[in-house]
Amino acid sequence: MYYQIIPLEMGSIVERNVFQRNNQEIKCGMVWKLGSVLTKIKPSFEASYDPDLGICIQDIPGGEIGETYSGEKVIYFSETVSEEEQAELIDIFYGISKKYSKEYKNVFLDLGWIEISSESYIFGEIEIKEITSSLPLYK
Repeated sequence: MYYQIIPLEMGSIVERNVFQRNNQEIKCGMVWKLGSVLTKIKPSFEASYDPDLGICIQDIPGGEIGETYSGEKVIYFSETVSEEEQAELIDIFYGISKKYSKEYKNVFLDLGWIEISSESYIFGEIEIKEITSSLPLYK
């Protein structure tokens, strides 16, 4: 049996990576329009769950992102990253740089950025369903 945790609002599942270098920071990742989190362990966080703060998916025992739809890549910079460097990092992140062919995470590391965290979150109002099918799907 599976448990499916479904956000009731679009854009409520995010995957976020944080990179730092000196006094600079990059926050980037994916925002999923629709999706769900699956676990084989009955969720017990409901009583303390705050929809405004959400929960890190890694903090849900057995939790992993299930089906997702319509992901949008997003990237943000601290004010200490110059506009010129932002432009180059944006091209790398979206895979349009002609200088680099590797995945953006690897290029950021090659450029001296340190990955501080890589986490996924679900937030907003949620619904938890028991799924008896061996292949749970988003509904």
